Amino acid sequence: MKHLSVYLRLGLRNLWLHPARTGLTVLALAIGIAALTFLTAMNDGWMQNIRENFVLTEVGHLQVHARGFEQSHSIRDHIRDPRPLLQRLTGMQGVRAVTTRIRVSGLASAAGANAGVLVSGVDIERERQVSRLSTFVGQGRWFVAGEERAVILGDVLAERLEVGPGDKVVLMAASPGGDIMSEVFRVRGLIHSGVMDIDNLMALVPIASARRWLALDEGAVTDIVIRARAFADVNPLQRALRTEWDGQGLEVLRWMDIDPMAEQWARFADAYTWIVLAVVILVVLAEVLNTMLMSMHDRIREFGLMSALGTAGSEVFAMVMWETVILVCLGGVLGFALGGWLSVYYGQHGLDLSRFATAFSFMYMSPVVYPLLTLEGCARILGAAVVGAMIAGLYPAWKASRLEPAVAMREV
Repeated sequence: MKHLSVYLRLGLRNLWLHPARTGLTVLALAIGIAALTFLTAMNDGWMQNIRENFVLTEVGHLQVHARGFEQSHSIRDHIRDPRPLLQRLTGMQGVRAVTTRIRVSGLASAAGANAGVLVSGVDIERERQVSRLSTFVGQGRWFVAGEERAVILGDVLAERLEVGPGDKVVLMAASPGGDIMSEVFRVRGLIHSGVMDIDNLMALVPIASARRWLALDEGAVTDIVIRARAFADVNPLQRALRTEWDGQGLEVLRWMDIDPMAEQWARFADAYTWIVLAVVILVVLAEVLNTMLMSMHDRIREFGLMSALGTAGSEVFAMVMWETVILVCLGGVLGFALGGWLSVYYGQHGLDLSRFATAFSFMYMSPVVYPLLTLEGCARILGAAVVGAMIAGLYPAWKASRLEPAVAMREV
C-alpha cells in the first residue's frame, strides 16, 4: 500500500506536468465512454422493448400445441382436451396468465371482395391477460360476453374487403375432416397494431364461435398460450412442461422457437454490442498510447536518472502503468457520469423516434425508446476501457523500463 500511494502521487504529478495534453486525452476518453454507455443502454432498452412487444402483441412467452401443428398449421393437429394441462398451469410457479386459441388459415369475402386471412378464435376474457390485442382496437370495440358470430379484423384487411364496424363478412376455412366450412360474421371492431401480419391478415372471432363453425369438439384448441412472469422464467417453464407432458403428444415452444427472427435480432444486438466494445478498445488504446509515448519521450532523461539512482526497471514499469490507469480512470468517471445521466434521463422520458415508426413497427419496436442501463452493460464497458488502457500502457512502460541510464541521460 505504501508503494501504491507513491505510484499514485507520482502518476498524478507526471500527468499534471502537461495539463493541456492530459485534459484533451481525458476529454476524448470521457466522450468515447459516455457514447458507449449511452449506446449500450439504448441497445439493451430497444432489445427489451422488442422482446416485450413481440411476446405481448400476440405470441406469448410459450405456446403448447399438438405435436406437429407448428409445422403443418393444420387444424387436424389440435389438442382435443386441454383441461388437464390448463389445471396444471393454473398457479404454476412462473406462470402469470394462460389463454387458449384456435388458429386456422382461410378466406374472407365481403361485397365481391375477398382476401386470405389468418383466423384466430380467442377466449375473450383470458386473451386480455396474455396479449395486447384488445388494446389495438381503434374502431369499434372488443368482444362482449355471450356474443356470437362477431369478428374483429386488421384495419388493412378491412380496407381491402371494403368493410367496417357493423358490416357482414363471410369466413371460409377447412374443418379437421377436410370439408370447407363457411360462416357469416359481423364486424365489431378494427385492429391497428403496426405489425403487418396482424393488420393485413388477422381475423379474430370468439373461440366458442370458431368451434361451432369448424365442427370441433367442445374444449378443443390448437394453441395454449402462456404469459410468464418474467423472461427468466421461460426456459425453466419449458423444461418443466416438457418433462411432464412430453409423452402426451404435445410440444412446448418458446417465443424464439416460434419466430426465429426474434432470436436472430437478439443475437444481432449482442454482436453489435461486442463490435462497439472492440471499437472503443481500439480508440482507448490509440488515445492512451499516443499520450503515454509522448510523455515517455519528454521524460527520457528523468527515467535515465531514476535508473542511475537505483530505481529498478520493474518500478519504472509499474509507475508508467499506474499513470495509464489514472488517466483512464479520470476519463472513465467523467464518461460514465455523462453517459449514465443521459441513459437515466432518456430512460425516464424516452427517446422519440416517431419519424421511423413504420420501420420500428415491423421489428415490434415502439417509436419511443427507453434506454436501459444495466450492471452487466456497465461491467462490459468498464472491462473494455481497462483492457484497452492496459494494452496501451504496456509498450510505453516496457520501453521506459528498458532504457540504458547513460544513453537516456544524454538525451536532449
